[in-house]
Amino acid sequence: MQIKGALVDAVRNRQAVLFAGAGISWKAIGFGGAYIRDQLGMQIKRDYPDYDYGARSLEDVCDEYVALNDQITLVDRLAALVPQDREPQESHLAAVKAFRFIVTTNWDLLFEAAYRKINQHYQVLSQDADAPMFNYDQHNLLKIHGSGDRPLSLVATTDDYENYAETHARLLDRVAELLQNNTVLFVGYGLRDEHVRRLLSRIRGKRQQWTRKAYAVGFFDEVRTKLLASRQIEAIRADADEFLSELAVQAGVT
Repeated sequence: MQIKGALVDAVRNRQAVLFAGAGISWKAIGFGGAYIRDQLGMQIKRDYPDYDYGARSLEDVCDEYVALNDQITLVDRLAALVPQDREPQESHLAAVKAFRFIVTTNWDLLFEAAYRKINQHYQVLSQDADAPMFNYDQHNLLKIHGSGDRPLSLVATTDDYENYAETHARLLDRVAELLQNNTVLFVGYGLRDEHVRRLLSRIRGKRQQWTRKAYAVGFFDEVRTKLLASRQIEAIRADADEFLSELAVQAGVT
């Protein structure tokens, strides 16, 4: 597999950040947001038989679950749905070897398992109070939507998203620094998350022609590829697992 030399150099020189989305965890977990939505929806349907959760988003169902119960019950239920004993994929192992900075919206614990498997010290930042722990000389896992082993950190409802800039201001600042000062590789991610879009837009506006080039791995169609290019993101058509494993080899970090 041929990988752009500039990306390989950035990874080798520890000047790259990985942004990992749900696609990187699918093979290990076996389900995604739709399954979690359905599990919550079935709970609501017990009391409201006409409830059509299949026509709603996960965010919608979370909002309605809170309205019928409470926030604590929601996050406890969500955390219980996140498997905590799954083995990491080769892509997770390659990622924690190759990248000192990993940002993810995933709730699962696969990156943590990968760090432990290679005996790599790491720290997790999943709430705003964790932001001061960030250290450029350490391996940092920034779980910007929370972590399944810390239910109170989970970001799931409309209120969570709308208030995020205030509730996670310091954590967002850290992410902005990483995206601004490093080559960014998006893997398993559709680049539709509102918070990341805002960050990228802010950085493009501030740096203009000096914005660092970013890359996105996935099987994007021609239209999506052109949209990404307009945002200074080069699409790489490849399987995420294969790409990360080969990237680690070419960067000499295996």
